[in-house]
Amino acid sequence: MTSAIQQLKPAQGAVKKRFKKGRGISSGSGKTSGRGHRGQKCRSGYSSHGRREGGQTPMYRRLPKRQLNSRVNRKEFVILSLNDLQDLADINITTIDLSSLLEKGLIKKSTKWGLKILADGELNSAVTVQAAAFSASAKEAIENSGGKAELVVE
Repeated sequence: MTSAIQQLKPAQGAVKKRFKKGRGISSGSGKTSGRGHRGQKCRSGYSSHGRREGGQTPMYRRLPKRQLNSRVNRKEFVILSLNDLQDLADINITTIDLSSLLEKGLIKKSTKWGLKILADGELNSAVTVQAAAFSASAKEAIENSGGKAELVVE
C-alpha cells in the first residue's frame, strides 16, 4: 500500500522539462543551437553591453555633457510681493512669517531658504514682516507704511 504523500504529483503543466540544445538537427535546436551562423554572437564567452552600437556613434558620445548639479546649490525662496502683503493685511494678519503662512495654508511647503519679499505693488497697512530676504525697495515700502521689516536667519 502507498500512502497519500507518495501519490502526490504537481498540477498538470506546472513542471516543464528543461530544454536541451544541441541534440541533433531533428531536435529543432541542433547544430548551431539557436545561435545562428558565424559572428561574434555565436562564439562562446560573448557578452554584450549597452554602450555598443555597431558603427554608429554611440549615445554617450552623441549627447552633450551637461552639469546637473546647479539645482543643488540654488537658493529657493517663497516669494511674496507687496500686493500679497496687502491682501494678508486686509484679512487681519499683522505679523507675517513663514510659519504663520504655513499654518494658514497660504503656501504649500517650506523651502530651504525661507521667505523673500519683493516690491511689486503697494502696501498701505502697517504689518510686521519676518523674512529671510527683502529687496531694498520692498523694505523701504514696508517701513514707509508704518510696519517693520525684520530679517530672520533660518
